[in-house]
Amino acid sequence: MRTLSLTLLLLSVLAVTPPPARAQDVEPPDGTRVESAEVSGIPDAQLSPGLRRDIDAIAGKPLTRPDVTQLARRIEEERPEVVVAVRIVARPGDEARVVFLVARISDDASLGSNINARYTVESVEIEGLKEHEISAALRDRLQALVGTRLDPDAADKLVEELKAERPSYNVWRRIERGTRRGQIRVVFKFAEIEELRWLHFTPSRSKFVYHSDQGWSGLHDIPMGNRDHRVTIGFALDDNDTLVEEYSGFRVRFESRRLGTERVGASLEASWLNNNWRSPTLAALDAVPGGAEPYRHRLTVEPAVSVALTRHLRARGGASLSSLESLRHSPDSQMASAVTGSLAYSQRWRQDRRTSQDVEASYELRTSADGLGSDLSYRRHLGHARYQFESRHNRIIADVFVGGITGQAPLFERFTLGDSSTLRGWNKFDIAPAGGDRVFHQSVEYRFHGFALFLDAGSVWDDGATHELRASTGFGFHLDHVFLTAAFPLDARGGGGTFMMGVRF
Repeated sequence: MRTLSLTLLLLSVLAVTPPPARAQDVEPPDGTRVESAEVSGIPDAQLSPGLRRDIDAIAGKPLTRPDVTQLARRIEEERPEVVVAVRIVARPGDEARVVFLVARISDDASLGSNINARYTVESVEIEGLKEHEISAALRDRLQALVGTRLDPDAADKLVEELKAERPSYNVWRRIERGTRRGQIRVVFKFAEIEELRWLHFTPSRSKFVYHSDQGWSGLHDIPMGNRDHRVTIGFALDDNDTLVEEYSGFRVRFESRRLGTERVGASLEASWLNNNWRSPTLAALDAVPGGAEPYRHRLTVEPAVSVALTRHLRARGGASLSSLESLRHSPDSQMASAVTGSLAYSQRWRQDRRTSQDVEASYELRTSADGLGSDLSYRRHLGHARYQFESRHNRIIADVFVGGITGQAPLFERFTLGDSSTLRGWNKFDIAPAGGDRVFHQSVEYRFHGFALFLDAGSVWDDGATHELRASTGFGFHLDHVFLTAAFPLDARGGGGTFMMGVRF
């Protein structure tokens, strides 16, 4: 490959150089007296004084091609960003002129893959996987690269064979400078494919969202750690897009997805939130004597254990302990303590590189426990399913969830609809300002490139009260994590449209 690149370089130079006389078409043989030696393509000042002296020194001496080739190699070693070809031109009087033709690799993309082909492989290393987890035959082939010049095609072929042998890993190679000049280290890096891990970290909740009826909401998670253990520090700023309450504060989450085995993990999250309430919410609470009480501060601690039953089915169990400082009867407070459990299924099918299907389904139960000192008695059920089909630039997303609460649950457990992701186009403070204990919602969305069309439908209500199915539609743009949406309720009573924008990451 390096020879081919140098040949192309030489031909390109010849193509723009006036053709010499026919008598000069044949290169002079070794032993011919060198009339002069020069470097073309970079200034002489960019070479070390010693190398310049050695190039100048061949003038007046018999031509020796191995010595000339060695000088070209020294130029490449000093200037790794270039390739060098040698042209020897016959001159009158049986003399020769030696020209070192230098080209920058960045000026020709076809030369980029050959930048390391001039170096000798000092060592081959494996990262992200223990060596004994690779077959002995393949390990021997990797080590056979040591002491040879790097062949990019052969190295890429080894990457593909490593992927075939370890299909649950992404594999790529990295080149690093060796301990000696002119030598390199070849590192084959392994990273387990995230979707094939037994357990997954809790997804980031980070978002900055604007809703034309509800204003700005912000959450920012900062994860730190490695592939098995993570600490997340989260900050909330006036988030009213998620719950009935509007809250600010912070949380800390410790999470491990490998406790002796990759099938068992654990987490511990603590959060301290300062709560504010919209006037429609307070008015709705006042209208129901003896109902849920608003609170000024919420301190929550949630330990949990996760178990992967299969690679696609996971169970989780734990507790949620919340202390609620009353807004109206300070310094009184309530304890809302619950035992939590969930079962989640997820799987992806790939038809080819551009076509895939994703299915997610989950069920979650939260039930108060007297043994944990709860002042509130309730039980909360939530079922959720999501399907996504993607082919080239087309994507179809279908989403549905159903939930119900019995007993008296704290306000942060109550259901809402009408935000930036559910029943878009409606304002949740107009539908159910204090939330509800029953909910149903479904959404269908089609995306082409960044353009999206959607139809939402759902209802949120209290048990025993009449409920109304509402619908909305709209369009928007989704570019990576950024979105802009215009949504319209399909009911004259819903008012005008709603504009939403933001970023989720």
